[in-house]
Amino acid sequence: MERYRAIIDDWDAFRAALMTPQPTVVRVNTLKAGVDQVRARLEAQGFRLTPMGWNPALLQVDDGPFPVTRTLEHWLGYLYAQEAAAAVPAMALGVAPEHRVLDLSAAPGGKTTQIAEMQGDRGLLVANDPQPPRVQALLSNLYRLGVLSTVVTSLDGRRFPASAAFDRVLVDAPCSNEGNARRRSGAARPFHPRRAAALAQLQQSLLVAGLNLLADGGVLVYSTCTFAPEENEAVVDAVLRRARGAVTVAAPPDGLPGIPGITHWEGQDFDPALALTRRIYPHHLNSGGMYVACLRREGPLPWPAPPPEEAAPLRADPDLTRRFVDWWCRRFDVDPERFAGLHAYLRGGDLWLSAHPEVPGLRGLQAVGLRVLRGPGRPGRGDGGPARGPAAGGAGFDGWKPTSLALMHLAAGARRNVIDLDDGALQSLLAGQRLGFDRAGGAAPVDAGYVALRWRGEVLGCGVVDGRGLRSALPQGRVQELLSCLEAERRAESGPPAT
Repeated sequence: MERYRAIIDDWDAFRAALMTPQPTVVRVNTLKAGVDQVRARLEAQGFRLTPMGWNPALLQVDDGPFPVTRTLEHWLGYLYAQEAAAAVPAMALGVAPEHRVLDLSAAPGGKTTQIAEMQGDRGLLVANDPQPPRVQALLSNLYRLGVLSTVVTSLDGRRFPASAAFDRVLVDAPCSNEGNARRRSGAARPFHPRRAAALAQLQQSLLVAGLNLLADGGVLVYSTCTFAPEENEAVVDAVLRRARGAVTVAAPPDGLPGIPGITHWEGQDFDPALALTRRIYPHHLNSGGMYVACLRREGPLPWPAPPPEEAAPLRADPDLTRRFVDWWCRRFDVDPERFAGLHAYLRGGDLWLSAHPEVPGLRGLQAVGLRVLRGPGRPGRGDGGPARGPAAGGAGFDGWKPTSLALMHLAAGARRNVIDLDDGALQSLLAGQRLGFDRAGGAAPVDAGYVALRWRGEVLGCGVVDGRGLRSALPQGRVQELLSCLEAERRAESGPPAT
């Protein structure tokens, strides 16, 4: 880190920050709950929280009885654990609900979900990542937080199809990760010129690709979590020179944290406008490090554009949407207004719900909004539940399995086919036991088939009622996470062991 001494505003504070543990910060998912509501719930469990004034949705966790990521609130999607500096690139985009946005390197989803929240889950948001395992992490977070406005793709960002222009593009580029040194107790990988040069080449390629996909007048945010000018200002400067005025550096939004980017480094002069970019060091926000540059495309770019790919857009089926909403509202007796502005897609034998009546027909498409029903006989259901029922063109969906995450987000307030569990019943179901169940009893009418499981007023996911009783149909991964939350809560309530 010594090589950065001359460009860091307070070297002693920087070094001190690197050698202290990085605090946990969570972002409240404002699509599901208000900041004050979530804060009150966490404080009632013994967490001490400090709001971060520059972003009201961020709460620093100063103390708590157990990790905040093991709370029910996190499991339900009310929270996303996100370090403070990592929230800055999405803020720099300045998105509006009507914008078409591309997150070119989206996994694991912190910035993507933050953008969706800033758009009120209404704008078209394409979230891309080239690595399938990381796409699964991205999908998991999108589903957990209940985001419906995304289209998820898995493509090499350098060759993302030029089939549509976006109003905003985020290029959160792979980098040397020096800004994450605090996560490794102050240890940072030594700077290697060859590695930095290879990364810079990749970063420039991603930045050029992102600009190709940006509409004239649109804004691209380039960000990394490293301190190295070779991967930050030098990359942006090289692309600005190639663009010959077609791309300019835009002033960041008011209130964006950080200090100005540098315009000189080791004998090299950069475009003076790079002083408008932002460097965030660990002592600024008690976080990791981040570099953020806002670029505006002013007009046609002076390099050959990739040929556009003509792909027919995907359109939702209004009749399918109507039949699904009618069935869901009858099955769970919920208010149909909850589905206003949502649209159904049938893909891969499953039914998906999106905020958009039409989405781009992109290569590498993985998801459109939230998967809400798994079709009869679909692999991966893993619940042994009923597989009867008509195909999508039939009259109903009685043989289709509601996904647990869809129930969690779309069955709140259910008055039918919902079963309220006490603590003992929940533990038994999570342990894989079947419970005797009298469908004539209970507070809500219950029919055979898939039902919503509710505990402490929160819908947890899917169960199955048949002639032998009730059992859980929650995915095993979610079951294990919930058991971990319950164990953390139990230990906190029981207090420290006697000495």
